[in-house]
Amino acid sequence: MKHAKNYEVVTTKEGVPVFVIDNGRSKPENSVLLYDGGRHATLFRNDHDVLLLDYLPDEVREYISKSTWAVVLEKNKAGDAILKDYKVMIKRVKKNPLTDGLK
Repeated sequence: MKHAKNYEVVTTKEGVPVFVIDNGRSKPENSVLLYDGGRHATLFRNDHDVLLLDYLPDEVREYISKSTWAVVLEKNKAGDAILKDYKVMIKRVKKNPLTDGLK
C-alpha cells in the first residue's frame, strides 16, 4: 500500500466526492474506496494497487459517508492535465483494517 502524498478531494454541488490523485502506473479495474467514517480511506485502484488517502478534510467526510460512489481523476506529474477519470464504489465498513491505529 502506498500513501497518496499529493491528493485533493472536493465535492460537486450534487454532493459527489471527487478525488484528484497522481496518475497510477497500472490500469484501474473494479476500483473501490473503503471507508470507515474516520479520517482516512483506502482506495483500491485494482487488486494490486492500493492507496492510503489520509487526513481527509472534515468538511468532505460527511459527503463520503453518505455517498455510494465517488469520482477519481488521475493527473499527470505536472498537474496540468487529467489522464484518467473513473467512478469508484464507496464501501462503508465498521472498521478498516488498513487504517486501524491511524489517528
